[in-house]
Order: sequence, then C-alpha cells, then structure tokens
Amino acid sequence: MTTLFNLTYYSFLTCGIAALAAVMYFLTQLPQLTGRLRLLALLNVGICTVSSVLHFYFFTRLQPLTAGTAGVAEMTSAISSLPLVLRYVYWLATTLVLISMFPLLMGLERVGMNFLRNLALTDVGMIVTGYFGEYATHVHVGDGLPLFALFWFTVSGLLFAYMTISIFEMLRRLPGSEMVPVQRDTLAYMFFFFLIGWSIFPAGFFYALVFDPSVSVVLREFTVNVGDIVNKVIWGMLVVYTAVEIAKAERNAAA
Repeated sequence: MTTLFNLTYYSFLTCGIAALAAVMYFLTQLPQLTGRLRLLALLNVGICTVSSVLHFYFFTRLQPLTAGTAGVAEMTSAISSLPLVLRYVYWLATTLVLISMFPLLMGLERVGMNFLRNLALTDVGMIVTGYFGEYATHVHVGDGLPLFALFWFTVSGLLFAYMTISIFEMLRRLPGSEMVPVQRDTLAYMFFFFLIGWSIFPAGFFYALVFDPSVSVVLREFTVNVGDIVNKVIWGMLVVYTAVEIAKAERNAAA
C-alpha cells in the first residue's frame, strides 16, 4: 500500500469522527437558540450528520483492502462504485445549505431574499457546470485536454468568482454598528473559509486532467476529505458558536 492510499483511507475515518463530534457539540447548543439562530444550528447538524455517515461508510467499505496488498487502483475501483452524479448531488445539496448561512447570519432583514436567491442560483450553476467538466474528462480519457471540459470548468470558475465578489460586496456594505462584534468577525472568517476551502471543489477536474485516472480519483477523495473538515466541521462550529453569542447579546439587550 502506498502513502496516498494510507492518507486517503485514514482521512475518511478522521472526517467521520470530526463530523460526529461537531454534531454532538451542535446538539448541546440547540437549547440556547431560537428562530433563525436555531435554524442555523439545525442546518449544521444535518450537514455534519450526512458527512459523518458517508465518511464512515467509505472507511468501512475500504477496510477489507487494508488486509491484503491492495493499492491505489483497487481503492479507485471501490470509490468509483458511487456514481459521479451522486457525488455532485451531495455537493450541490451541502453547498446550497452552507452558502445560505451567509445571509442567515448577516440577517435577511439586512440583505434581503434576493441576495439569498442569487447565491443559491449561482451555486447551482457552479456545481452543475463543474459536473459537466469532470464528466467530460472521464468520457474522453486519453484524448488529451477535452475542450468541452475546459469550457465547463471556465464557466464554473467564473460563477465561483461572481459568488465571491457578491459576498464580499455585501459584507462591505453591512452596517457594522448593528451587529454583535463576534458576528462581524465570524462573517470575515467564513468568507476566508469560503475563499480558500471551496477552492477544493474544482480539484477533481484538475486531477482528472493531469493525473492517471486511478490516481486522480484517490487524490480527489483525499483533497475533498480535508476540505470537508474545513468547510463543514470548522465552519459549522464557528457558525453555531456565533449563533449562541448573538442569542446571548439579544437576551441581554432585552433584559
């Protein structure tokens, strides 16, 4: 077994444990939250629960391979049993929930439903065109750089750039005096995680272009697993902690 095999195999276990621990933390904070703040916590419970289940599933599915002389090729075969379209459906569902946390934490009364709607539609476009791009690399394996794949990746990248600019501009216009200090800080951290962490989603496309198919699939899984800890676990804990602090500030203001 190679280093890449071991890193990817244990990254599934690490992500599963981290997501489960995050769910337990979220549940302990729920009694302190109401309204949209409680919704934020429940959304994170759902995301990290699904993430934990999926990572434990793949860890147990790959476990038999560790008993023999299996390598990256065998791991690729096991991972590829989950169709590419289902993987992108999972990414689409989770990214829609994650991106909605920006307007929810900012306050819909400040940013409006149009901002939430625009983020959601842009995210759908980014993920769908990303799927088209990666699918094209699988269909045209060995044919060099597929032009369709390059086109769809470019569109997906432009949509990501548009979403980034939209969030940045909204953050810049937010009235800081109306928000709790920890709320402003958390939105800045979330934007940083979004900017860096979400950059891992095009990784599968790049890996499919520059690496052998057996290596690209495993490398993609390792990268996505690392990204899940940042984009779901750390992100979620930051959001829920902030929701609790906002709830405390609101109760103190009302007292």
